[in-house]
Amino acid sequence: MFFKKDRIHGLEIKHIIPSRLNEIEKDKLFKEIDDLIENAWGKFDLKFLENHLLKSTLISTARIRNELVGFCSISKKEIFKKKVYYFEFTIIRNDFQKLGLGTRLSFLALRRIMLKNIFQIIFKPIEIMFITPNIRVLAKVAALADFVYPNPYEADKTTGKIAFADDETWGMARELIKISDNPNRRLDREGLVLHGSYSSMPWLIYDIDKIPWHRKDIINKFARRHLSYGKKEDKEFVVRVRVDILTLIKLSILLV
Repeated sequence: MFFKKDRIHGLEIKHIIPSRLNEIEKDKLFKEIDDLIENAWGKFDLKFLENHLLKSTLISTARIRNELVGFCSISKKEIFKKKVYYFEFTIIRNDFQKLGLGTRLSFLALRRIMLKNIFQIIFKPIEIMFITPNIRVLAKVAALADFVYPNPYEADKTTGKIAFADDETWGMARELIKISDNPNRRLDREGLVLHGSYSSMPWLIYDIDKIPWHRKDIINKFARRHLSYGKKEDKEFVVRVRVDILTLIKLSILLV
């Protein structure tokens, strides 16, 4: 179990399609999310948030006593003629972090997307992409999905090295960054390591006592090699995932 349910009571999850909200509902939700982001990460440009939130495909919210404590937003993009669901944000209020809520909320949002595409995933996996500096999140996804790159479980046990991304995955990752708000960031083909996302927000780079170490040493070795955990370097993974009907079954069991 990855979510400490006994430490959060009265949690309510809701899945919202922003395009179906009226202007009053949009303004209210946007203000709540803006306040939450400032609490957790610092102040963001409002236009940036509007483009990445209110134009997203799905926003999943977590509330306690009607108070917003977390959200996850997913957008739909077309990359190389593939429909890709991209996780824009998963953010949890400071006083509810380290409880597994972010992972649970993201997985609930993912299951929602999969159920909406249930007939497709019976025959063909759907494409998911996200960017993360969190090795535990990557390892959890790798244990569930049909395909993940980079997959820390496939790394060399001694060195932490991993094979370069295949041509299609490499091309999709480069295109994702190219169409982003910050297209000039460096991307390494081994591990799809992205550099320079936090140049204007260095406080978001993990301090040594905040690093999300994994219980398996092979996973931590992978993180040390590629993200330089413990050195306060501005690195994170671009992740490509394919999920299928088996993933949906595993996810549903995990979320019980």
